[in-house]
Amino acid sequence: MDLIKRVKETIDDLGMLRGGERVGVAVSGGVDSVVLLDLLGQLSGKLKLSLVVLHLEHGIRGEESRRDEAFVQRLAQERGLPFHSERVGTPSFAREEKLSLEEAARELRYRFFEAAHRQLGLERIALGHTADDQVETVLMAFLRGGGLRGLKGIPPVRGPYIRPLLRLWREEIEAYARRRGLRWVMDSSNLETAFLRNRVRRELIPFLEAFNPRIKGRLLEMAEVLREEDEALEAVAAEALEGMVHREGKRLRLSLEELLRLPRGVRSRLLGRLVSEISGRPLSYRHHQALGEVMEGKARAAELPSGIRASREGPFLFVGPEEAPPEVEERLLEVPGVTRLEELDVEIEAEVYHGEPPQGPSPEVALLEYDKLKFPLRVRGMKEGNRFVPSGMMGTKKLQDFFTDEKVPRSRRRSIPLVLSGEEICWVVGFRVDERFRAKGGSRKVLLLRAKRARP
Repeated sequence: MDLIKRVKETIDDLGMLRGGERVGVAVSGGVDSVVLLDLLGQLSGKLKLSLVVLHLEHGIRGEESRRDEAFVQRLAQERGLPFHSERVGTPSFAREEKLSLEEAARELRYRFFEAAHRQLGLERIALGHTADDQVETVLMAFLRGGGLRGLKGIPPVRGPYIRPLLRLWREEIEAYARRRGLRWVMDSSNLETAFLRNRVRRELIPFLEAFNPRIKGRLLEMAEVLREEDEALEAVAAEALEGMVHREGKRLRLSLEELLRLPRGVRSRLLGRLVSEISGRPLSYRHHQALGEVMEGKARAAELPSGIRASREGPFLFVGPEEAPPEVEERLLEVPGVTRLEELDVEIEAEVYHGEPPQGPSPEVALLEYDKLKFPLRVRGMKEGNRFVPSGMMGTKKLQDFFTDEKVPRSRRRSIPLVLSGEEICWVVGFRVDERFRAKGGSRKVLLLRAKRARP
Protein backbone atom coordinates (compact mmCIF):
# COMPACT_ATOMS: atom_id res chain seq x y z
CA MET A 1 0.00 0.00 0.00
CA ASP A 2 1.43 3.44 -0.91
CA LEU A 3 2.24 6.00 1.76
CA ILE A 4 -0.60 8.39 0.89
CA LYS A 5 -3.20 5.65 1.50
CA ARG A 6 -1.50 4.59 4.73
CA VAL A 7 -1.38 8.15 6.05
CA LYS A 8 -5.04 8.64 5.11
CA GLU A 9 -5.89 5.43 7.01
CA THR A 10 -3.97 6.66 10.05
CA ILE A 11 -5.80 10.00 9.91
CA ASP A 12 -9.18 8.26 9.67
CA ASP A 13 -8.46 5.51 12.24
CA LEU A 14 -7.36 7.97 14.91
CA GLY A 15 -9.76 10.81 14.09
CA MET A 16 -6.97 13.29 13.33
CA LEU A 17 -8.91 15.32 10.76
CA ARG A 18 -12.56 15.61 9.80
CA GLY A 19 -11.92 17.71 6.70
CA GLY A 20 -11.96 21.44 6.10
CA GLU A 21 -9.44 22.33 8.85
CA ARG A 22 -6.76 25.02 8.82
CA VAL A 23 -3.62 22.99 9.64
CA GLY A 24 -0.19 24.21 10.68
CA VAL A 25 2.53 21.87 9.40
CA ALA A 26 5.74 21.91 11.48
CA VAL A 27 8.60 21.79 8.98
CA SER A 28 12.19 21.70 10.23
CA GLY A 29 13.62 21.02 6.77
CA GLY A 30 14.53 17.42 7.56
CA VAL A 31 13.24 14.54 5.46
CA ASP A 32 10.40 13.57 7.86
CA SER A 33 8.84 17.05 7.93
CA VAL A 34 9.32 17.60 4.18
CA VAL A 35 7.53 14.32 3.44
CA LEU A 36 4.79 15.25 5.94
CA LEU A 37 4.21 18.51 4.06
CA ASP A 38 4.20 16.71 0.70
CA LEU A 39 1.71 14.04 1.82
CA LEU A 40 -0.66 16.53 3.45
CA GLY A 41 -0.37 18.69 0.34
CA GLN A 42 -1.55 15.76 -1.79
CA LEU A 43 -4.40 15.06 0.65
CA SER A 44 -5.41 18.71 1.05
CA GLY A 45 -7.68 18.68 -1.99
CA LYS A 46 -9.62 15.60 -0.90
CA LEU A 47 -9.79 16.75 2.73
CA LYS A 48 -10.27 20.46 1.88
CA LEU A 49 -7.35 21.43 4.13
CA SER A 50 -5.80 24.89 4.35
CA LEU A 51 -2.08 24.44 5.16
CA VAL A 52 0.32 26.86 6.87
CA VAL A 53 4.06 26.08 7.12
CA LEU A 54 5.50 26.59 10.63
CA HIS A 55 9.24 26.81 11.34
CA LEU A 56 11.14 27.63 14.55
CA GLU A 57 14.81 28.66 14.31
CA HIS A 58 16.20 27.44 17.65
CA GLY A 59 19.43 29.45 17.58
CA ILE A 60 21.54 26.38 18.34
CA ARG A 61 23.47 25.64 15.13
CA GLY A 62 24.35 29.13 13.93
CA GLU A 63 24.58 29.47 10.17
CA GLU A 64 23.20 25.96 9.64
CA SER A 65 19.99 26.91 11.49
CA ARG A 66 19.53 30.01 9.35
CA ARG A 67 20.16 27.89 6.25
CA ASP A 68 17.33 25.57 7.32
CA GLU A 69 14.99 28.53 7.90
CA ALA A 70 15.69 29.89 4.40
CA PHE A 71 15.19 26.43 2.88
CA VAL A 72 11.79 25.96 4.54
CA GLN A 73 10.71 29.46 3.53
CA ARG A 74 11.55 28.70 -0.13
CA LEU A 75 9.72 25.37 0.15
CA ALA A 76 6.58 27.15 1.35
CA GLN A 77 6.85 29.72 -1.43
CA GLU A 78 7.27 27.01 -4.10
CA ARG A 79 4.07 25.35 -2.87
CA GLY A 80 2.20 28.63 -2.55
CA LEU A 81 1.67 28.20 1.20
CA PRO A 82 1.75 30.79 4.00
CA PHE A 83 5.01 30.71 6.01
CA HIS A 84 5.18 31.52 9.74
CA SER A 85 8.50 31.47 11.62
CA GLU A 86 10.24 32.71 14.74
CA ARG A 87 13.79 32.84 16.06
CA VAL A 88 14.65 31.98 19.69
CA GLY A 89 17.79 31.61 21.78
CA THR A 90 17.56 28.06 23.11
CA PRO A 91 21.01 27.93 24.84
CA SER A 92 20.35 31.04 26.96
CA PHE A 93 16.82 29.84 27.79
CA ALA A 94 18.24 26.46 28.89
CA ARG A 95 20.69 28.22 31.24
CA GLU A 96 18.03 30.50 32.71
CA GLU A 97 15.55 27.68 33.30
CA LYS A 98 18.20 25.08 34.29
CA LEU A 99 17.10 22.71 31.52
CA SER A 100 19.04 20.47 29.18
CA LEU A 101 19.37 21.76 25.61
CA GLU A 102 16.89 19.08 24.45
CA GLU A 103 14.33 20.03 27.12
CA ALA A 104 14.71 23.75 26.42
CA ALA A 105 14.31 23.24 22.65
CA ARG A 106 11.15 21.20 23.19
CA GLU A 107 9.68 23.78 25.59
CA LEU A 108 10.31 26.66 23.19
CA ARG A 109 9.03 24.64 20.24
CA TYR A 110 5.68 24.00 21.90
CA ARG A 111 5.41 27.61 23.05
CA PHE A 112 5.86 28.60 19.41
CA PHE A 113 3.21 26.11 18.27
CA GLU A 114 0.73 27.27 20.92
CA ALA A 115 1.21 30.92 19.93
CA ALA A 116 0.77 30.04 16.25
CA HIS A 117 -2.34 28.03 17.09
CA ARG A 118 -3.91 31.14 18.67
CA GLN A 119 -2.60 33.83 16.33
CA LEU A 120 -3.22 32.04 13.03
CA GLY A 121 -6.52 30.39 13.91
CA LEU A 122 -5.14 26.88 13.39
CA GLU A 123 -7.38 23.94 14.23
CA ARG A 124 -4.63 21.32 14.00
CA ILE A 125 -0.83 21.30 14.11
CA ALA A 126 0.76 18.38 12.23
CA LEU A 127 4.09 17.08 13.51
CA GLY A 128 6.44 14.76 11.63
CA HIS A 129 7.14 12.09 14.26
CA THR A 130 7.65 8.62 12.76
CA ALA A 131 7.48 5.03 13.98
CA ASP A 132 11.23 5.24 14.64
CA ASP A 133 10.68 8.30 16.85
CA GLN A 134 8.02 6.32 18.70
CA VAL A 135 10.37 3.40 19.37
CA GLU A 136 13.14 5.74 20.52
CA THR A 137 10.72 7.54 22.86
CA VAL A 138 9.55 4.26 24.40
CA LEU A 139 13.14 3.17 25.04
CA MET A 140 14.04 6.56 26.51
CA ALA A 141 11.05 6.32 28.87
CA PHE A 142 12.20 2.85 29.90
CA LEU A 143 15.73 4.11 30.60
CA ARG A 144 14.35 6.98 32.70
CA GLY A 145 11.97 4.75 34.63
CA GLY A 146 8.72 5.90 33.01
CA GLY A 147 5.39 4.31 33.91
CA LEU A 148 2.50 3.49 31.61
CA ARG A 149 2.29 7.08 30.36
CA GLY A 150 5.94 7.03 29.33
CA LEU A 151 5.96 3.55 27.82
CA LYS A 152 2.93 4.28 25.63
CA GLY A 153 5.20 6.70 23.76
CA ILE A 154 4.15 9.70 21.70
CA PRO A 155 0.37 10.22 21.50
CA PRO A 156 -0.92 10.25 17.88
CA VAL A 157 -3.43 12.95 18.86
CA ARG A 158 -3.08 15.34 21.79
CA GLY A 159 -5.18 18.48 21.82
CA PRO A 160 -4.54 20.25 18.49
CA TYR A 161 -1.43 18.16 17.74
CA ILE A 162 -1.60 15.30 15.24
CA ARG A 163 1.15 12.95 14.02
CA PRO A 164 0.09 11.41 10.69
CA LEU A 165 3.47 9.66 10.08
CA LEU A 166 3.53 7.76 13.39
CA ARG A 167 2.97 4.39 11.69
CA LEU A 168 5.61 4.91 9.00
CA TRP A 169 9.26 3.88 9.35
CA ARG A 170 12.01 6.36 8.56
CA GLU A 171 13.43 4.16 5.79
CA GLU A 172 10.01 4.14 4.06
CA ILE A 173 9.84 7.92 4.33
CA GLU A 174 13.33 8.38 2.88
CA ALA A 175 12.54 5.99 0.01
CA TYR A 176 9.33 7.96 -0.72
CA ALA A 177 11.26 11.26 -0.70
CA ARG A 178 13.77 9.90 -3.22
CA ARG A 179 11.02 8.58 -5.51
CA ARG A 180 9.28 11.95 -5.41
CA GLY A 181 12.51 13.85 -5.99
CA LEU A 182 12.03 15.85 -2.80
CA ARG A 183 14.84 17.96 -1.37
CA TRP A 184 15.63 18.23 2.34
CA VAL A 185 18.43 19.40 4.64
CA MET A 186 20.51 17.44 7.13
CA ASP A 187 20.62 18.44 10.82
CA SER A 188 24.18 17.93 12.08
CA SER A 189 22.91 17.75 15.70
CA ASN A 190 21.36 14.35 14.84
CA LEU A 191 24.91 12.97 14.91
CA GLU A 192 25.72 14.34 18.39
CA THR A 193 26.03 11.42 20.81
CA ALA A 194 25.67 13.84 23.73
CA PHE A 195 21.90 13.70 23.11
CA LEU A 196 20.21 10.63 24.60
CA ARG A 197 17.86 10.15 21.64
CA ASN A 198 20.80 9.96 19.23
CA ARG A 199 22.57 7.37 21.39
CA VAL A 200 19.37 5.29 21.59
CA ARG A 201 19.03 5.50 17.80
CA ARG A 202 22.65 4.82 16.90
CA GLU A 203 23.78 2.49 19.70
CA LEU A 204 20.96 0.94 21.75
CA ILE A 205 18.56 -0.10 18.97
CA PRO A 206 21.25 -1.87 16.89
CA PHE A 207 22.34 -3.64 20.09
CA LEU A 208 18.77 -4.82 20.80
CA GLU A 209 18.28 -5.93 17.19
CA ALA A 210 21.07 -8.46 17.75
CA PHE A 211 18.69 -10.17 20.23
CA ASN A 212 15.50 -9.64 18.23
CA PRO A 213 15.72 -8.36 14.63
CA ARG A 214 12.06 -7.30 14.88
CA ILE A 215 12.44 -5.40 18.15
CA LYS A 216 11.34 -2.07 16.65
CA GLY A 217 8.10 -3.56 15.37
CA ARG A 218 7.39 -5.25 18.70
CA LEU A 219 8.02 -1.99 20.62
CA LEU A 220 5.74 -0.09 18.26
CA GLU A 221 2.96 -2.65 18.82
CA MET A 222 3.51 -2.47 22.58
CA ALA A 223 3.18 1.32 22.49
CA GLU A 224 -0.14 1.00 20.61
CA VAL A 225 -1.53 -1.47 23.16
CA LEU A 226 -0.35 0.61 26.12
CA ARG A 227 -1.84 3.73 24.57
CA GLU A 228 -5.26 2.05 24.39
CA GLU A 229 -4.94 0.79 27.98
CA ASP A 230 -3.85 4.25 29.12
CA GLU A 231 -6.89 5.82 27.43
CA ALA A 232 -9.16 3.32 29.19
CA LEU A 233 -7.59 4.05 32.58
CA GLU A 234 -7.83 7.78 31.90
CA ALA A 235 -11.56 7.44 31.17
CA VAL A 236 -12.12 5.51 34.42
CA ALA A 237 -10.19 8.13 36.39
CA ALA A 238 -12.12 10.98 34.75
CA GLU A 239 -15.43 9.31 35.63
CA ALA A 240 -14.29 8.73 39.23
CA LEU A 241 -13.25 12.38 39.47
CA GLU A 242 -16.76 13.61 38.67
CA GLY A 243 -18.33 15.15 41.79
CA MET A 244 -15.35 14.22 43.97
CA VAL A 245 -13.47 17.52 43.81
CA HIS A 246 -14.61 20.63 45.70
CA ARG A 247 -12.83 23.97 45.54
CA GLU A 248 -11.99 25.84 48.73
CA GLY A 249 -10.18 29.05 47.88
CA LYS A 250 -7.09 28.12 45.88
CA ARG A 251 -7.13 24.51 47.11
CA LEU A 252 -9.08 21.45 46.03
CA ARG A 253 -10.74 19.21 48.62
CA LEU A 254 -11.33 15.46 48.15
CA SER A 255 -12.88 12.92 50.49
CA LEU A 256 -10.25 10.46 51.73
CA GLU A 257 -12.93 7.81 52.23
CA GLU A 258 -13.96 8.07 48.57
CA LEU A 259 -10.35 8.09 47.37
CA LEU A 260 -9.35 5.04 49.39
CA ARG A 261 -12.28 3.05 47.99
CA LEU A 262 -10.79 3.33 44.50
CA PRO A 263 -8.28 0.79 43.16
CA ARG A 264 -4.74 2.04 43.74
CA GLY A 265 -4.03 2.45 40.01
CA VAL A 266 -7.15 4.56 39.43
CA ARG A 267 -6.40 6.61 42.54
CA SER A 268 -2.86 7.35 41.37
CA ARG A 269 -4.07 8.27 37.89
CA LEU A 270 -6.81 10.51 39.26
CA LEU A 271 -4.45 12.43 41.56
CA GLY A 272 -1.73 12.57 38.93
CA ARG A 273 -4.19 14.11 36.49
CA LEU A 274 -5.42 16.59 39.09
CA VAL A 275 -1.95 17.76 40.15
CA SER A 276 -0.73 17.96 36.54
CA GLU A 277 -3.66 20.24 35.67
CA ILE A 278 -2.73 22.56 38.55
CA SER A 279 1.05 22.47 38.25
CA GLY A 280 1.53 21.81 34.54
CA ARG A 281 4.01 19.05 35.40
CA PRO A 282 3.64 15.25 35.69
CA LEU A 283 4.08 13.43 38.98
CA SER A 284 7.16 11.28 39.48
CA TYR A 285 7.16 7.88 41.19
CA ARG A 286 8.50 9.60 44.33
CA HIS A 287 5.59 12.06 44.32
CA HIS A 288 3.05 9.24 43.91
CA GLN A 289 4.63 7.43 46.87
CA ALA A 290 4.48 10.59 48.99
CA LEU A 291 0.80 11.09 48.10
CA GLY A 292 0.06 7.49 49.06
CA GLU A 293 1.65 8.01 52.49
CA VAL A 294 -0.53 11.08 53.06
CA MET A 295 -3.73 9.26 52.08
CA GLU A 296 -2.88 6.24 54.23
CA GLY A 297 -2.13 8.42 57.28
CA LYS A 298 1.63 7.74 57.31
CA ALA A 299 2.39 11.43 56.65
CA ARG A 300 0.39 14.61 57.01
CA ALA A 301 1.63 16.38 53.89
CA ALA A 302 3.56 15.93 50.64
CA GLU A 303 5.41 18.57 48.64
CA LEU A 304 4.62 18.25 44.91
CA PRO A 305 5.88 19.99 41.73
CA SER A 306 5.59 23.77 41.18
CA GLY A 307 4.90 24.61 44.83
CA ILE A 308 1.81 22.37 45.03
CA ARG A 309 1.16 20.69 48.37
CA ALA A 310 -1.13 17.82 49.36
CA SER A 311 -2.18 17.62 53.00
CA ARG A 312 -4.41 15.39 55.09
CA GLU A 313 -6.81 17.43 57.20
CA GLY A 314 -9.39 15.36 59.07
CA PRO A 315 -11.38 13.23 56.59
CA PHE A 316 -10.16 15.26 53.60
CA LEU A 317 -7.18 15.51 51.26
CA PHE A 318 -6.41 19.08 50.23
CA VAL A 319 -4.37 19.78 47.09
CA GLY A 320 -3.25 23.22 46.03
CA PRO A 321 -0.54 25.87 46.00
CA GLU A 322 1.63 26.22 49.07
CA GLU A 323 0.64 29.36 50.94
CA ALA A 324 2.22 30.85 54.04
CA PRO A 325 -0.29 29.79 56.72
CA PRO A 326 -1.43 32.36 59.29
CA GLU A 327 -0.06 32.21 62.83
CA VAL A 328 -2.52 31.52 65.64
CA GLU A 329 -3.29 34.58 67.74
CA GLU A 330 -3.55 34.03 71.50
CA ARG A 331 -7.01 34.08 73.07
CA LEU A 332 -8.96 32.55 75.95
CA LEU A 333 -10.83 29.29 75.37
CA GLU A 334 -14.55 29.38 76.15
CA VAL A 335 -15.39 26.51 78.54
CA PRO A 336 -18.07 25.42 77.96
CA GLY A 337 -18.67 27.07 74.61
CA VAL A 338 -17.21 27.61 71.15
CA THR A 339 -13.99 29.46 70.41
CA ARG A 340 -13.55 30.53 66.82
CA LEU A 341 -10.06 30.81 65.31
CA GLU A 342 -10.93 33.11 62.39
CA GLU A 343 -7.41 33.11 60.94
CA LEU A 344 -7.65 29.33 60.43
CA ASP A 345 -11.38 29.07 59.74
CA VAL A 346 -11.50 26.58 62.61
CA GLU A 347 -13.52 26.44 65.82
CA ILE A 348 -12.97 24.54 69.05
CA GLU A 349 -16.02 23.31 70.95
CA ALA A 350 -15.65 22.69 74.68
CA GLU A 351 -18.08 20.51 76.68
CA VAL A 352 -17.86 19.30 80.27
CA TYR A 353 -18.96 15.77 81.19
CA HIS A 354 -19.41 14.08 84.53
CA GLY A 355 -18.26 10.55 83.77
CA GLU A 356 -17.60 8.97 80.37
CA PRO A 357 -18.14 11.36 77.39
CA PRO A 358 -20.08 10.05 74.35
CA GLN A 359 -17.12 10.42 71.96
CA GLY A 360 -13.69 8.82 72.19
CA PRO A 361 -10.36 10.58 71.57
CA SER A 362 -9.03 11.19 68.03
CA PRO A 363 -6.67 13.72 66.41
CA GLU A 364 -9.64 16.14 66.25
CA VAL A 365 -11.01 15.33 69.73
CA ALA A 366 -9.20 15.71 73.07
CA LEU A 367 -10.45 14.20 76.34
CA LEU A 368 -8.81 16.01 79.28
CA GLU A 369 -8.93 15.44 83.08
CA TYR A 370 -10.93 18.47 84.17
CA ASP A 371 -9.57 18.66 87.72
CA LYS A 372 -5.95 18.78 86.53
CA LEU A 373 -6.50 21.85 84.35
CA LYS A 374 -5.78 25.48 85.31
CA PHE A 375 -8.48 27.80 84.10
CA PRO A 376 -8.92 29.85 82.04
CA LEU A 377 -7.44 27.76 79.26
CA ARG A 378 -5.71 29.60 76.41
CA VAL A 379 -5.13 28.94 72.72
CA ARG A 380 -2.06 30.15 70.83
CA GLY A 381 0.51 29.11 68.26
CA MET A 382 3.92 27.52 68.72
CA LYS A 383 6.77 29.36 70.43
CA GLU A 384 10.47 28.57 70.48
CA GLY A 385 11.37 25.99 73.10
CA ASN A 386 7.82 24.66 73.68
CA ARG A 387 7.73 21.16 75.16
CA PHE A 388 4.99 18.70 76.11
CA VAL A 389 4.51 15.04 77.02
CA PRO A 390 2.89 13.30 74.01
CA SER A 391 0.21 10.86 75.17
CA GLY A 392 1.68 7.42 75.74
CA MET A 393 5.13 8.80 76.66
CA MET A 394 6.81 9.44 80.00
CA GLY A 395 9.14 12.42 79.49
CA THR A 396 8.77 15.77 77.77
CA LYS A 397 9.62 16.28 74.13
CA LYS A 398 10.40 19.44 72.19
CA LEU A 399 7.40 20.41 70.09
CA GLN A 400 9.63 21.04 67.07
CA ASP A 401 11.02 17.48 67.36
CA PHE A 402 7.48 16.13 67.62
CA PHE A 403 6.50 17.99 64.44
CA THR A 404 9.61 16.67 62.69
CA ASP A 405 8.62 13.10 63.60
CA GLU A 406 5.10 13.78 62.33
CA LYS A 407 6.54 15.17 59.05
CA VAL A 408 4.89 18.56 59.52
CA PRO A 409 6.64 21.15 57.26
CA ARG A 410 8.34 23.99 59.14
CA SER A 411 6.23 26.51 57.23
CA ARG A 412 3.00 25.16 58.78
CA ARG A 413 4.04 24.60 62.38
CA ARG A 414 3.08 28.04 63.69
CA SER A 415 -0.43 27.65 62.26
CA ILE A 416 -1.20 24.63 64.48
CA PRO A 417 -3.24 25.67 67.55
CA LEU A 418 -2.04 24.71 71.02
CA VAL A 419 -4.38 24.59 74.04
CA LEU A 420 -2.60 25.60 77.25
CA SER A 421 -3.36 24.98 80.91
CA GLY A 422 -1.36 27.67 82.68
CA GLU A 423 1.97 27.53 80.82
CA GLU A 424 1.70 23.81 79.95
CA ILE A 425 0.50 22.50 76.60
CA CYS A 426 -2.41 20.13 77.19
CA TRP A 427 -3.40 19.57 73.55
CA VAL A 428 -1.62 19.96 70.22
CA VAL A 429 -4.78 20.39 68.17
CA GLY A 430 -5.18 17.79 65.46
CA PHE A 431 -2.31 15.66 66.81
CA ARG A 432 -1.92 14.59 70.43
CA VAL A 433 -2.94 15.47 74.01
CA ASP A 434 -0.40 15.81 76.80
CA GLU A 435 -0.13 12.62 78.87
CA ARG A 436 -0.30 14.62 82.12
CA PHE A 437 -3.77 15.94 81.28
CA ARG A 438 -5.18 12.94 79.42
CA ALA A 439 -8.51 11.68 80.79
CA LYS A 440 -8.16 8.07 81.83
CA GLY A 441 -10.83 5.46 82.48
CA GLY A 442 -12.93 6.27 85.53
CA SER A 443 -12.38 10.05 85.42
CA ARG A 444 -15.07 11.89 87.42
CA LYS A 445 -15.09 14.98 85.28
CA VAL A 446 -13.89 15.23 81.66
CA LEU A 447 -13.39 18.22 79.37
CA LEU A 448 -14.08 17.28 75.73
CA LEU A 449 -12.51 19.58 73.14
CA ARG A 450 -13.47 19.14 69.50
CA ALA A 451 -11.79 20.96 66.59
CA LYS A 452 -13.66 21.34 63.30
CA ARG A 453 -14.02 23.68 60.38
CA ALA A 454 -15.92 26.80 61.33
CA ARG A 455 -19.52 27.10 60.24
CA PRO A 456 -20.05 29.82 57.61
